[in-house]
Amino acid sequence: MTDWPTGTFMSRIGGPAAERLLSLAPPRHLKANRVLISQGDEDEQIMLLGPPPEGRNGDAACVKVTSVMRNGTEAMLGIRVRGDLVGELSMFRGTPPIATVTSCSPLSVRTFPHPVFEAFLEEHPKAWRALITMMAERLEWADRHRAEFIGYEVEARLARVLVELADRHGTPTPNGIDLGVRLSHTDLGKLIGARTDAVGNAIRRFRSEGLLVSGYRNVVIVDMERLNGIYENA
Repeated sequence: MTDWPTGTFMSRIGGPAAERLLSLAPPRHLKANRVLISQGDEDEQIMLLGPPPEGRNGDAACVKVTSVMRNGTEAMLGIRVRGDLVGELSMFRGTPPIATVTSCSPLSVRTFPHPVFEAFLEEHPKAWRALITMMAERLEWADRHRAEFIGYEVEARLARVLVELADRHGTPTPNGIDLGVRLSHTDLGKLIGARTDAVGNAIRRFRSEGLLVSGYRNVVIVDMERLNGIYENA
């Protein structure tokens, strides 16, 4: 496999390192709605996400990363796709995972115990740089979204997230840019810190204005520029 999505760990490390990492663990195939990592899990392992077993290298595969707070509220911390790593923070912190990782669609997973992955990083310095860059980008994303919770209304936050997802994971279709990941209104609400009904109202407004078309867990953006303008002009 060489066609890894831009910005993922595998797209950054180069061919020889990618081949080496793939050789260290066999793929395990999972269906949608399967838990890969549980919050508080004691297993010391890192997982690499891959395409679904029956699909082509370019087929969609994603997971959602969620965390349950003390009061029982569940927040979504991010979306990861094929070529991404999950569970890497526990290797550095020496503590159980603070989030649960659940598959949104069928995918394959390779699992690496911490000592195996650490040895791979020592063998391939470029992979160390790729890992640090990836973690820095995720921290920047989290910081920006925390700030947006205070400074922007639901419609602006949702517009921003939809454009971001389409930029990173989207695929062109005759009707527009398919979001590339299958998320419900509840999922989108957890991602931007909003109620499900508020997300539904915003989606209906965007649809009525011709910015997107939507169905069950599916969004196709018709006008990226105008949708992004809702955030930029807020």
